[in-house]
Amino acid sequence: LVERVMTRHAPIAAQKGVQIDHAVPPTPLRARGDLTLLERLVGNLVHNAVRYNREGGHVAVVLEATEGGFTLRVLDDGPGVTPEELPRLGERRFRSEAARTRQPGGSGLGLAIARDVAERHGFALRFEANAPQGLAAILSGPRLDGSEPGSEAS
Repeated sequence: LVERVMTRHAPIAAQKGVQIDHAVPPTPLRARGDLTLLERLVGNLVHNAVRYNREGGHVAVVLEATEGGFTLRVLDDGPGVTPEELPRLGERRFRSEAARTRQPGGSGLGLAIARDVAERHGFALRFEANAPQGLAAILSGPRLDGSEPGSEAS
């Protein structure tokens, strides 16, 4: 899933002059969920990181195993948001001041959709400042051990 999202966003990032990289564990991680929705969630996070970055910027997507779970971080070195705006990211129709200034178009729905998909899957999505600048979108949730039946995404 991470590799498909990265492949899809690589041309967009290259056109904008933003470098994107990713790291995933050598052994696939599996989580229960709707593959299409989870791909939309990760795609929205990556798209947001690329769109609001600057030429010469960088976006990194890092998937890691945790004790019984996973953490996916989408890190960028763009302008970020103010501390007051961080808690509002993921609200429907909310766009930070930097987002409205840099990209006047946009509906403010991408992160809201990501948050909704995460919540529907029992995952947590939070946003933090990515020091020294930028934004970190952090998705975490339980993973399957490979023996459970059902839909899986990796």
